[in-house]
Amino acid sequence: MKISSLSEWSQLFDEGMTPLVMLDERGKAGKVTVETVRKIVDIAKDMRDKGQRLRLKSFTRRLSVEAEISLGSKTVADILVANDLYQVSTRRRRPGFYQKLKQSIPNGLISVDGSEFKVIVDGVCYKFNLELAVDVQSYLHSGFSVSNSETAEEVIRVIEAHRALWGSPLAMVADHGSGNLSGEVKAYLSRCQIEILPAGPGNPKGNGTAESAFSGMKEVVGPIVLNSSSPALLAKSVLEKIVSVYIAMRNRLPLFGDRQSAEEIMSHPASPEARQQKGDHYKKRAQKQDDPDRRQKLDRMDWLIRYHNLKIDEPSLKRAQTCIGYYDREAIAKSEEAFLTAVRRDQNRRTMPYFFGILKRVQKEMDEQKHKDYCYKRYNEQQMRERERQKHQGMLETAQPTTIENLVAMLQEVLKTKVGFIRETSIRLVKQMLQNLKNQYQYLGILKKKISDALGAVQSLSLSQRQEAFRLVEECLA
Repeated sequence: MKISSLSEWSQLFDEGMTPLVMLDERGKAGKVTVETVRKIVDIAKDMRDKGQRLRLKSFTRRLSVEAEISLGSKTVADILVANDLYQVSTRRRRPGFYQKLKQSIPNGLISVDGSEFKVIVDGVCYKFNLELAVDVQSYLHSGFSVSNSETAEEVIRVIEAHRALWGSPLAMVADHGSGNLSGEVKAYLSRCQIEILPAGPGNPKGNGTAESAFSGMKEVVGPIVLNSSSPALLAKSVLEKIVSVYIAMRNRLPLFGDRQSAEEIMSHPASPEARQQKGDHYKKRAQKQDDPDRRQKLDRMDWLIRYHNLKIDEPSLKRAQTCIGYYDREAIAKSEEAFLTAVRRDQNRRTMPYFFGILKRVQKEMDEQKHKDYCYKRYNEQQMRERERQKHQGMLETAQPTTIENLVAMLQEVLKTKVGFIRETSIRLVKQMLQNLKNQYQYLGILKKKISDALGAVQSLSLSQRQEAFRLVEECLA
């Protein structure tokens, strides 16, 4: 029994094992009222006037304790941003692939990566590259290879070792290293019918599973120091033995949250139908999604390179073509203007990294402004009060029955009012009242006759005003 489980039970049950009543505070963010915003703004302004620094998490806890306002920190931040009490901040976008790395079948997707290990023999440090294959679903460590550097041969050797033990996987995820995505590796994977899934343009070293395996391995193995006169081959053999022992032990342990070990999961392969379905899914994922704006973005970047005569090599160009698709066209256009101004001032700034630095800053400013506009529209106190006023006014209008007398009174307000927006609001109410009256009368002629008689009975209106009011009625009824 885990200690964490016992601790959690202590919070859910009393001494007699009777379940404690836990208040559910979910869904409160959708019920933010003007009074709630008013309290939060007052507390935040009081802290600002006292010179206290506003920290979001501690401020959220303070609201829960002092004001009994149970809201999430994100909602509280949006309210503060909407009322100019907190600086808006947005996170950098990431491809959705990283959130979907966890797989549903064993031996479907493997992660291959390399990491540097150091072995010290007689005070001399020997560096080796350890290439490792890890099954994403079960976290099973399979093939590995130790060499002086990361090469295509080592990647193929690792995949061969995995296939010899567990058969061919459906796909492989790897970073953008020269060895992982070389022509030899691609040709080998194509012959074995294994799809290639690059880790993503935003984080070339973040395929996740193998990175986690290396960190755990280095934590367990620790530094390897040998006091011997043996050459580098001894160091290599020692490292291979240590890695093999670690992998054997690691595969016998279940991953946190799983009941079965990695070996048990891999010993029950998926059905051919499940493999076929997942294989089709990988093929679709490997194909790049067609962005309707991507072609225009690439054309803008090609024009920028030609116009400024930028010096760029082939790998950097491919990288730029990949990254440009994750920015808005408006941000690219603004960045081109800023880049042109910067180059006119200093020709040394005429580089692609400088342009992407401007583009990143402009895109971040646009994202923050969009989020600020959203917060202002939803949680600004004046905006919320105006919406409450309009809602209350609408309820009063719908509650009162529409009569000829009410319509004539509203027509008098239209004739007397000279302010533009008030007159427009009154005319809109007249149209709504006429629509309600139309539903009450079968013939419009009778309705017009009663409205005309009611206008004629008003002594405070002149003949021209009565004609103007009746003309407005006819326009609304037309």
